Amino acid sequence: MRLAFTGRLPASRCSQLRNLLRRWSSSSASSTEHNSSTIHEDNRKKFDDFVDKWWKPDGELSCLANMNSLRVPLIRDGLLQTLQPLRSEGNSSKDAYRPLEGFHILDVGCGGGLLSEPLARLGARVTGIDPTPGGIEAARKHADLDPDIRDRVEYEAVEVEKLVERADQFDAVVASEVIEHVQNFSHFVKSCVAVTKDGGSLFFTTINRTLLSFLLAKVAAEYIFRVVPAGIHDWRMFLPPEQLQEALESNGCFVRLIHGTLYNPLTKSWSWVKDPSITYALHAIKRSG
Repeated sequence: MRLAFTGRLPASRCSQLRNLLRRWSSSSASSTEHNSSTIHEDNRKKFDDFVDKWWKPDGELSCLANMNSLRVPLIRDGLLQTLQPLRSEGNSSKDAYRPLEGFHILDVGCGGGLLSEPLARLGARVTGIDPTPGGIEAARKHADLDPDIRDRVEYEAVEVEKLVERADQFDAVVASEVIEHVQNFSHFVKSCVAVTKDGGSLFFTTINRTLLSFLLAKVAAEYIFRVVPAGIHDWRMFLPPEQLQEALESNGCFVRLIHGTLYNPLTKSWSWVKDPSITYALHAIKRSG
C-alpha cells in the first residue's frame, strides 16, 4: 500500500540501500523461480493464524476490507465493459441491483472472503479458494450469516493449480494482494490464466518492488503505522508491474489497465493515483483462440 512520505534520505544512503536491495532481490528470485509449487509455506502458516481476525472492523486486516472501495468497482466495471454475461430471460429487471449476475468469478487467495462477499452481492457466482484452512473456515462462517449471498459463494481450501488439473473455467479470475505472497509467480500467473475462459478477465492488485515500497509498504506499513501485521511481507517477493505484464502476455493475455493506488493510514481510505511505484492494480484480458 502506498503511504505518504515526506522524509528524504541522503543520496549516498539511497544508493547503498538500492544496491543492497538489488542483491537481495536477485538472490531471492533465483531461489524461488525454480520451484514448481506456488505455495510459500511460511506465508501460509502466517495467514492460517488469522482465522479470528478477518472480519474485525478495526483489526489488523481492515485495510484489505477498505480496499473494496477500489477493487470492487474495478472488477465490476472491467467485466461489464469487456465481457457480456449469459443472462437467463427475466433477469433484466435485476441488472441495476445485481450487475454481475451471470458471471462466475474465481477469487484466488480469498482469505476470509473480504472480496468474495461484495462480488456475490453484486450478483456474481463466486468461488473463493485459499490454501489456508483457517481462512476458508472464517469465510464460510461469515457467509452463512447472510442468506442473500450464501447460495452464490462457495469456498474451498485448495491452490489454483488443482483447479487447472480439474479443467475448471471462470469468466474472471481475481488475485488481490496475493501474488506477493506466492513463490514462483510465473507459474502462479500461468495457472490463473489457464482457468480463465477465452475473452475473460484477470485482475491483480499487488505491491511494486522499489525503494519506496520497501520504506513505505514494508517498514512504515508494518512497523510505524501498523496497518498490516508485522512481518507479513517480504520485499523480495514484491512484483514490478512490467514483470507481471510480461508473465501475462507470455501466457496469451493483453494488459488493459495498470493504475497506481494510494492508502492513507490517517483516513484509512484508498484512492487511485497515476504513480504505480508503491502499489498498483492491473486488469488483463485472455485472448480468444
